[in-house]
Amino acid sequence: MPAPRELDPKAGRNAAFGVELRRLRLEAGLTQEELGNRIGYSTSQVGSVEVGKRAPTEPFIAGCETVFGPGLREVWADLSKHKDRAPKWFRPWLDEEAEAVSLKTWQPLVVPGLLQTEAYARVLLRCEPGFGHEQVEALVAARLDRQEILNRTNPPMYLVILDEGALSRPIGGSEIMREQLTHLVKAAEAPHITIQITPLGANSGLNGAIAIAQASDRQRHTVYLETVGQPVVSSNSDLIAMVTMKLDALRAESLPQGASLELIRKMVEKWTSRLN
Repeated sequence: MPAPRELDPKAGRNAAFGVELRRLRLEAGLTQEELGNRIGYSTSQVGSVEVGKRAPTEPFIAGCETVFGPGLREVWADLSKHKDRAPKWFRPWLDEEAEAVSLKTWQPLVVPGLLQTEAYARVLLRCEPGFGHEQVEALVAARLDRQEILNRTNPPMYLVILDEGALSRPIGGSEIMREQLTHLVKAAEAPHITIQITPLGANSGLNGAIAIAQASDRQRHTVYLETVGQPVVSSNSDLIAMVTMKLDALRAESLPQGASLELIRKMVEKWTSRLN
């Protein structure tokens, strides 16, 4: 019999839950098939949750708690706490983002959320009408929690295409911008993060931010489109094809990473000089 697949709780929210599920199952002396029979799921479904390939549904968790006792709901809730603080329309994207093996994004106006500093994020969220202090702080915390996917054991490949104008837009003032741009340079030292700057001028992405997440099966893609109203989260194949083509065009117009980081460093110097 082959050895069971090694699980890494730092590989993502699903994987962390799977580690706990396997621990409970083994302590109870059950096989995946036996657990599946007790809760009404197939062996493959139990196995997929256990190795982090799929998220547990509420009925699945409820069934497991009839076998192991209470506790798994709290485990999943704790792992999903950043999602619960997010707007409902954004939660489907958080699921895709958290489990993606590849993320690509174009940002024409601001640094993307996964690379924002706490101070930069706070300034942006305070601009949203109707957000009180407590809501802003909860959303800042949720945004910082999201960033953990870039620090996990097997992080997604992350491509950021950023318009040059975002480097000079004064979000919060000189100190916050200096800190934010310094953070970008530091982030790009990681082998899984690529940052490219698109020079000022007309381009095909000025009408809004976009992002694409590639799932772990490398077949499913999900797109996120920023709009004035409620952003769009979709897996429509025609939309995926259009957005992919647009991202490819924007990347072709952008500076290579080395030149992009040199430009960011020069902007760090400019923001620093304004502090003196």
